[in-house]
Amino acid sequence: MTAFWIAAGLLTAFALAIICWPLLRQRHTASTSRKALNTAIYRDQMAELDRDLASGTVSRDDHAIAREELERRVLEDVADDGDTPSAARRLPRTALALGITLPAAAVALYFVLGNPAAMDPTAQKGVAPTAAEVEKMVGTLAEKLEQNPDNLQGWVMLGRSYKVMGRFDEAARAFEKAGSAMESEPELMLEVAELSAEQNQGKVEGKGLILLKQVLKDQPDNPQALVLAGTDAYFRQNYPEAARYWERVLAQVPPDSEDARNLTAGLEKIRSLMGQGQPAAKPAPKADTTAQPEARATGATSVSGRVSLAPALKGQAGPDDTVYIFARPADGPRMPLAVLRVKVSDLPKDFSLDDSMAMRPDLKISSAATLRIEARVSKTGDAIAKPGDLSGELTPVKPGATKLQLVIDKVVQ
Repeated sequence: MTAFWIAAGLLTAFALAIICWPLLRQRHTASTSRKALNTAIYRDQMAELDRDLASGTVSRDDHAIAREELERRVLEDVADDGDTPSAARRLPRTALALGITLPAAAVALYFVLGNPAAMDPTAQKGVAPTAAEVEKMVGTLAEKLEQNPDNLQGWVMLGRSYKVMGRFDEAARAFEKAGSAMESEPELMLEVAELSAEQNQGKVEGKGLILLKQVLKDQPDNPQALVLAGTDAYFRQNYPEAARYWERVLAQVPPDSEDARNLTAGLEKIRSLMGQGQPAAKPAPKADTTAQPEARATGATSVSGRVSLAPALKGQAGPDDTVYIFARPADGPRMPLAVLRVKVSDLPKDFSLDDSMAMRPDLKISSAATLRIEARVSKTGDAIAKPGDLSGELTPVKPGATKLQLVIDKVVQ
């Protein structure tokens, strides 16, 4: 909006300069202008008399009388005109009036006839098309595609629109007409799989299932594909497989995110349906039983210590970067048993991880024989490690350990 007003102001100033310049510059009315005009007229008349005399049209007496009359009129005009030149004239008041009234009138007309709200991005963000407008736009797109059926990307857009609107059968037909375009990238392949699940009470069937399996083959950690595969298994009542898929997604999302809470709730429901309630983790092998009773005997449901950032890496971390401190089983699944999140500005930081921070009731610090305690500085705030993050770890650590000194001293490659 600021750019608009600056441009409008510059254009207005330019227009005023063109209009007011003639009014502000001095305008000299030459005192001799009238004399010169009269002299030229009299000179022409005198020359005409001379020509008439030469041609014999007038006599010498008539010529003399006419000449005297012309000379008398010239003398009278000179006497009436005077010798004082007219003063130079400017019109500053007129220019000032125009400089004020024209911009004011332009602004007033714009606010009356224009659309000032169109310059406000915040106002535009809140304006969403109505359902009727969306229906009209989708209908227009469908009509255009009927006339140009070879526009595959257009069919993709139309199918997505129908899918969002809940018109699944029409979406399926549009995706079918999109043909090979729906297999050009994983996102579109998963659109087909999701649509199949919508049409089949959560189960992915037919081409959607084929494309889902292809995405999982090419991108085995694709979160959207894992969620969809878990949903398909869930509605087929293959609960163990559904749990495996969703646990893989849970390990990728931030522990305190809405996605993590939804996945945890889904896993709890699966365990309930399997008749497990809140099962404990699988018991450790007998070779490790000596360690676990010892840990439990001391009430080992937590670990604590102090985490710090190595001086050599301080220049690579910003004060607002997120620091994740978590405990994992030293052996077994990488699902965190407890997670704490702080900022780099809090370091060095005394920490304590315990069973109350567990993401799943069957995976707690007290259920592990040995632990890996890790800390990671995330540049993006993502719980999943990425190149450029900073990390450090201690392993093996027994549950119940205290006064740990965990140093973040490595760069994730």
